[in-house]
Amino acid sequence: MELPLQEQWARKGRFLTQALIFSGALNIGLLTSFFYFTLREKKEAVAFELQPLGEKSQSLTTAEVLSQFAMMSYGELVVMLSNDEGVEAGYKKRDLALASLVAFHSIDINKALQGAPLQRRTLSFQRKEGPEQVELTVYSGLTEDQHRAILHFINTEKFPFTTQGLFFELKQSSKPCDPALLEAFYMTAEYTMVSTLLSRAGVPLPAGYVIELVTQGDWEILKRFTEEQKQSQDFSATRLKNLLASYIRGRSLLAAKILLQWDREFILKKFEDPELMTFIDLFPQKTDSLHLFLKEIMTSPRSDAIWKKAAEKLYAFASVALPEPYDHKAALQLFVPQYLVQPSAPPLVQLQASKIYIVQPGDNLWKIARKHKVSIEALRKANHLETDKLRPGKKLSIPS
Repeated sequence: MELPLQEQWARKGRFLTQALIFSGALNIGLLTSFFYFTLREKKEAVAFELQPLGEKSQSLTTAEVLSQFAMMSYGELVVMLSNDEGVEAGYKKRDLALASLVAFHSIDINKALQGAPLQRRTLSFQRKEGPEQVELTVYSGLTEDQHRAILHFINTEKFPFTTQGLFFELKQSSKPCDPALLEAFYMTAEYTMVSTLLSRAGVPLPAGYVIELVTQGDWEILKRFTEEQKQSQDFSATRLKNLLASYIRGRSLLAAKILLQWDREFILKKFEDPELMTFIDLFPQKTDSLHLFLKEIMTSPRSDAIWKKAAEKLYAFASVALPEPYDHKAALQLFVPQYLVQPSAPPLVQLQASKIYIVQPGDNLWKIARKHKVSIEALRKANHLETDKLRPGKKLSIPS
């Protein structure tokens, strides 16, 4: 039975009234929640801003940031180059990251900026693992374009390092070395100086051997040599001998082999006892040149300690135990009996010529001496040479 029209409208009115009441209550709840969370965040912000003046700030000092950066890896510091967060004194974290990359990872900033003039400031900090103060150069006043250029250089160059950085990369790299690394080192003044000295002094070496020679020493030898050569431009044989002696003191076997093959007499006469001890120890195996040199030491006016050191090596090569106590006369009897037969004869360094060699195109004293297993000095003496230059067709007496 259908309700009267008036009652139907009354029901609809009650339904709408209830709906409006529910909607209003919901809106009031939402507004209350909104104001509650807004007021709470504002209160926290005000509390943060009004913290006591004596409370320590959370920001780090430049020294603290540098101490942290000193512990970071190369890759981590490269990432920090994009961090423009401020630190102190107008520096940003990217400035301190760049300073750390230059100081600890040998980034070549001059090459990155193509030699542009730079403002340099010195900051100091204390490493976490030690008490010493470390001084570090910070490059202030760099423009945004310069920062982008440095980041581009680091990201695009395979080896964006100074010569010192390339040197350490070579020392640490496994063989064969990366060709790009070798090419980068070939372009340095340090490599050019050593290679030129070897060539002009009559001992040209392939590029690979030059790399092996310099990396068998430490960076200070190469750095000091290059600085001295820039001043003196000395490419004499004596300069090369002194350089090889420096590498021998640094325990370079290749330098010892070169000098032994080239000029045994220089070693015998110029090396002091500690240097000669080091030299002898460097050779793990017997060679003809070393065997002859040890005999020369045995008949030279050297100290008892040097005689015993040479004899020790000769006994080892002969697979015979060194007698104790050491008897020098017995050692001479075993290894250099002809010296005892003719005590008035000159030492073994006086060698007699036994054959003739005709100089070929491309020959030099180093190649000829190496081919015939004699020293360059012996070749010079046997042929009365006043210069290392040789013309093809010249006859040379080869000492035996």
